[in-house]
Amino acid sequence: MPAENFDDRPMLAPAVENLLGTLRRRIRQYIWLEGCAAAIAWLGVAFWATLATDWFFEPSAAVRIVMLAAVAAVLVAVVGRLIGRRVFVRITDSNAATLLERRFPQLNDSLLTAVVLSEHQNGISPATAVAGRFDGPNPTLHGNDAGELTDLGREMLAHTCHEAADRIGQVELRKVFNPRPLWLHCSAATLLSISVAFFAVLFTNAFGVWANRVLAMSSDLWPRNTHLELVGFVDGTRKVARGSDLEVIVRADTNMPQVPEVVEIRYRTEGGGRARATMDRRGVAHAPEDRFQEYAYTFRSVLTDIQFDVLGGDDRVRDRRIRAVDSPTISQMTLECELPAYIGRKQPPLPVTGVMQIPMGSRVMVHAEQANKDIVSVQVNSVVGDRPGPSKILRESDLADDHRGFSYPLTPLMADTTLLFTLTDADLIQSHDPVRLMLVPTPDQPPQMAVQLDGIGSAITPQARVAVAGRISDDYGVGRVWFERAIDQQEPGIRVIAELPKAPAMYNLVDEGLEVREFGLKPGQKLLVTVKASDLCDLDHGPHVAAGERWLLDVVTPEQLRAMLEARELVLRQRFEQLMQEMTETRDLLSRMKFESDKPTVSPRPKGEGQGVRAPAKPANSPHPNPLPKGEGTAGKKGERTLVEPGEEAEAVDSPARQRDLRFLRVQGALTNCRKGAPEISGVAESFDDICKQLVNNRIDTEELKKRLKGGIAEPLHRVADKLFPDLDRRLEELQSLLEDPKQAPALRDSAQQQAEEILLAMRKIRDRMIELEDFNEAVELLRNIVETQKKLHEQTEQQHKEKIRHMLKE
Repeated sequence: MPAENFDDRPMLAPAVENLLGTLRRRIRQYIWLEGCAAAIAWLGVAFWATLATDWFFEPSAAVRIVMLAAVAAVLVAVVGRLIGRRVFVRITDSNAATLLERRFPQLNDSLLTAVVLSEHQNGISPATAVAGRFDGPNPTLHGNDAGELTDLGREMLAHTCHEAADRIGQVELRKVFNPRPLWLHCSAATLLSISVAFFAVLFTNAFGVWANRVLAMSSDLWPRNTHLELVGFVDGTRKVARGSDLEVIVRADTNMPQVPEVVEIRYRTEGGGRARATMDRRGVAHAPEDRFQEYAYTFRSVLTDIQFDVLGGDDRVRDRRIRAVDSPTISQMTLECELPAYIGRKQPPLPVTGVMQIPMGSRVMVHAEQANKDIVSVQVNSVVGDRPGPSKILRESDLADDHRGFSYPLTPLMADTTLLFTLTDADLIQSHDPVRLMLVPTPDQPPQMAVQLDGIGSAITPQARVAVAGRISDDYGVGRVWFERAIDQQEPGIRVIAELPKAPAMYNLVDEGLEVREFGLKPGQKLLVTVKASDLCDLDHGPHVAAGERWLLDVVTPEQLRAMLEARELVLRQRFEQLMQEMTETRDLLSRMKFESDKPTVSPRPKGEGQGVRAPAKPANSPHPNPLPKGEGTAGKKGERTLVEPGEEAEAVDSPARQRDLRFLRVQGALTNCRKGAPEISGVAESFDDICKQLVNNRIDTEELKKRLKGGIAEPLHRVADKLFPDLDRRLEELQSLLEDPKQAPALRDSAQQQAEEILLAMRKIRDRMIELEDFNEAVELLRNIVETQKKLHEQTEQQHKEKIRHMLKE
């Protein structure tokens, strides 16, 4: 086959090629116009959105950066989607023909067939040319793999190209495009652009603020009709002592166009809690007299950090923070005390533990140590007594080198003093509660007197020696001790007992006495005596003086005093006889205690006993009840129950339980009598000792009388009370503990009964001595009366002689 002449090949008509080129150009114009309009519209929307957000909320620079980044991201997405993805796509003639064929069915695929076959004869495969869009069969396209057309094919292609050229006259390209999206985007872009332009022209300052804040990230705020400012916050933060209250004060400038009626505070705690509250308005401010209108709100007991905003009118104060920090305090305080000189000793440092008691007149230095934070100043307020003292502030120069402590001196402590230390730390936080120190001066107490008469009763003779005994004590030492005496209504006088420059804490009065004979007293007068002591206190009020008991003594003759003492001896003897009766009762209780091993025989009455001994009923003045059960009796007078009663044998054969109860009651009764009798006998012995001392101190004693009182009565009584009774008590306790033991109990009973008999024997001997002393006193009194009678006769005889001589001289 001869080579094909390319000039003879059928070609697309120029009109068709122009149409396809115009379509491609318009598609790209559409894409660019729609994309740009959408981008401009988005920028307009972004302007108004950022303007509204920044106007109403005035976000921080970080939030504004995020907003700007979001705008840029959406802009990139719009441009990329509407322009980038479409404008650079290659549009071939077959693509354009396919678009026209679908939009205009009257072309009847002639345009697409002409374009595809034209590309095929130019070396482009039909499949590539159609790009999957031509589905109709064409046997001529597959008849030659070399791509050459037969004469029939060229004729058909020429016919198709001619047909396509004829039909494109019916094509209107404007109908290929959907104008609605483009119109919407362009309209939105136009309107938004105009609105932004008008805003920029009409509100130039606002547009500039927006540009500075959103584009330049400036911190300038929007113009306000209201201006609020927070008082006391540095760099948006204020520290407060944890647990204390904090008052937040907001001021509104009255020179601004608007002063808000309501200011609201919105806060959130560190734990995530949120709340809002209306601040309290303080009065009503009027410009220009009042520069600011104040609003206040108090946070109660701040424990954690709080972040808050304040809103009022069109102004806002944002991101203010309250930091809760520890309150400065002192964990340890000591007192260095310089005691008054008269005390004569040093006081070691005292740690402060509650209310501190300090000797009055001491000089105190307060040392505060171990503060929990660095402190810069300390305000010291004091209350002395019930009056507030001057306030003092300790500056940094007065503080310790490490700023963790301070020292504060006090004047001599004379009244109750309360110190309040208010600490201020490096954060200018003051103590939530002032550190309180209470100092109570302890006044020097007068000496303590424990002094009594020693061997002196309520009456004395003119030759007596008023003896005293005891001790005198004082916290800081006794300085002086003396007698003070007054006769009748005379002025009192003193006699120094001791001057004590070394001031012992205790002074014992041993064998100290006041000689009465020096005063020339006469019977019938009265002597008032007391012992006084003073300390060495040298404060304003001087030494403290303490007085012991005051003794008013009657001055009597020796005969009168002897008679008084003899009457006292008689009373003691009667009391002693009652004690003997109680001891006899104790002995009888033991003798009536029966055990199973004892024979049921009647106990013989002890020799010499049974006469004049009462039943176990106590004397009327005895505080102890009768320990025996009802029906128990002892020997008595005629008509009373005897030791052995007719019912004794019946009791011996009574039940073992009753016998056990009776034994227990009797040993209890014996113990009670024993423990009661010992101190009473000891008291009788001391009374006889006192009688003996009174005889000696009043200088009316004789050797015979002292021998009878001391050796015959007092000392034996002490022996009975101090030795015999404790031995009986021990035996009775042992008997009580083994009362249920049938082997040991009888022997212990007999031992206790023997001891009771020994006590009774000793008491009878002492009673006989008392009777002898009474007889001796009666004999002495008789002799005294004889001597007094002789003296009176002698005086009468002398008087008669004088009268006779005077009569003889007259004659």
